[in-house]
Amino acid sequence: MCVLAASLTTTMAAQEKFEQGKPGDSNYRYLDEYQALKDYIDYDKYPNFKLGAGTTVDDYLSNTTFKNLINKNFTETVAGNAMKMASCVDGSGNMNFDKVKKYVNAATEAGLNVYGHTLAWHSQQPNGWLNSLIADKPDPNSAQEYKVIASKDFLTDKTVGWKSDESQYGYSTKFDNSNGLIIHTTKQCENWWDVQVTAMDNIMTEKGKTYKMTINIKGSKAGKLHTKMGAHSTAYSAETCPEIPFTAEWQNVEINYTPAETSNFLLLQCGDFIGDIYIKSIKFEGYSGTMVPQTAQERHDTLIYAMDKWIKGMMEACDGKVKAWDLVNEAIAGEGNDGEGNYELQHSTGYKSGTWDVGGDAFYWQDHLGDIDYVREACRLARKYGPEDVKLFINDYNLESDWDDNKKVKSLVNWIKKWEADGVTKIDGIGTQMHISCYEDANLQKSAEDHIVKMFEIIAASGKFCRISEMDMGYVRGTNKWGNKLKTNQLTEAEHKKMADFYEFIFKKFFEIIPAAQQWGICQWCPTDAPENSGWRGGEPVGIWDLSYYRKHVYAGFVRGLGGQATSGIKQVEASKTINAQKGIYTLNGTRVQATSVDELPHGIYIVDGKKLVR
Repeated sequence: MCVLAASLTTTMAAQEKFEQGKPGDSNYRYLDEYQALKDYIDYDKYPNFKLGAGTTVDDYLSNTTFKNLINKNFTETVAGNAMKMASCVDGSGNMNFDKVKKYVNAATEAGLNVYGHTLAWHSQQPNGWLNSLIADKPDPNSAQEYKVIASKDFLTDKTVGWKSDESQYGYSTKFDNSNGLIIHTTKQCENWWDVQVTAMDNIMTEKGKTYKMTINIKGSKAGKLHTKMGAHSTAYSAETCPEIPFTAEWQNVEINYTPAETSNFLLLQCGDFIGDIYIKSIKFEGYSGTMVPQTAQERHDTLIYAMDKWIKGMMEACDGKVKAWDLVNEAIAGEGNDGEGNYELQHSTGYKSGTWDVGGDAFYWQDHLGDIDYVREACRLARKYGPEDVKLFINDYNLESDWDDNKKVKSLVNWIKKWEADGVTKIDGIGTQMHISCYEDANLQKSAEDHIVKMFEIIAASGKFCRISEMDMGYVRGTNKWGNKLKTNQLTEAEHKKMADFYEFIFKKFFEIIPAAQQWGICQWCPTDAPENSGWRGGEPVGIWDLSYYRKHVYAGFVRGLGGQATSGIKQVEASKTINAQKGIYTLNGTRVQATSVDELPHGIYIVDGKKLVR
């Protein structure tokens, strides 16, 4: 150990909260002395390396603390959701890239690289629009007839889609076998549209055409239910947003609907009603001819049109500033056999409840384009509309899997060879998400570490860029790998520090195994811990900072992994051969610590014998 001492006349620069450890706790004071994370990147050794952060775009554009945290600590930013297709394309195929443009411009002006996520995926898709494009077409030889276009029975189909915040607006939804859907409201909201429930989606209606909606409804008292059909941006009008009167008795209420968009969802809105609204069923009827399926080639060509429109629009919005993309996200199924010993691609026909479709609104392009054309066409369009030097990655999860000896990453490498076999398609890199856990059990931890090493070795041998694309970490106690996942407030200091050690291990193995020319970088998906109500690893210790933006012990693990160590900013530092601790050891705020020997101290800065000591 080297102990450093210096004069107390040091001038300390004011720090933002994200530049400090947790206040009021001497165990975290050593974190105050670290520089920003990106300052530890050794560009002489690793000239290509980028340190990235998953970024909530709304926070980046509106929260100064969060924006400064990202700008000061990272060299690359990736939007968590804002650049996915469903965030930019509505249920009628209308595209809006305003938020993307603001984000890309703000980040690049701050000196960050923006990494694009994602061009092709089966989740978070404008499902209504895509399904309408490949829906059955009218038979030109058939006559128009009045028929049911869409219907839903809430006695048997006990589901709703997106809802506004229940706790904020004082309402809840539930189902029972007598009344179907029950919307229970407890307060008068400022706006009647504050309470919103998506009752139905993918209603195959045509813009401007009139339909009859029949709803079986009653209330705990008389009232009216507001409705809206179409995109969220649809202007309110009597035709697109009719009101439905109801009484305390069951009745079928019929209204005419003229949607402003093609392919719609139905919102129910009742922020101005206090009580219960019961709905058993809803159906839409209209004139339609006999429908016949599109041919496989028609569906293929139509979806290429949709993919072209989407990728062109996104690339134009980014204006050449986004130089790298997740071309295809989460393509490999993690099961099945493609006939060559690899896992199959994900498909709707193979969907099982355990398949990870975290984004919802699944639309499997590969069902219609085929396993090869799906990726080749996306690649062709990305290179057609993207920057000349654009780099394209295949991004997937569980590539570090120990339960199948890394079969998923092996399968991905072999699929890339198949996609590239035409001599035209070129995949530049592999993104490994690494949503992982640190384990209390030594055997589980050793297996996890060993298969991370194997994954790096496989990617290195592929010759492709390697990017850890969405890294975050939880903690599991016990001997069950899938068992006791701890919440942040349950972790001990030792467990926090064990997580820091695991992060350090991952960084060091990345630099050790991946050749410098293949190192794209490492992206931390969650800058802060997850709130308890988060849809992603809710309440888990997944961040480098806590929810108050203070540094955690894992911050030090990142620094050590990058090859750095704490620097105090103290001038004229000299090594002291003797340290006299008999007069006591104090923190910088004057609190005496219990330790009687320097060797007992955690890393940090202390006052010993009238001098400032850095350990």
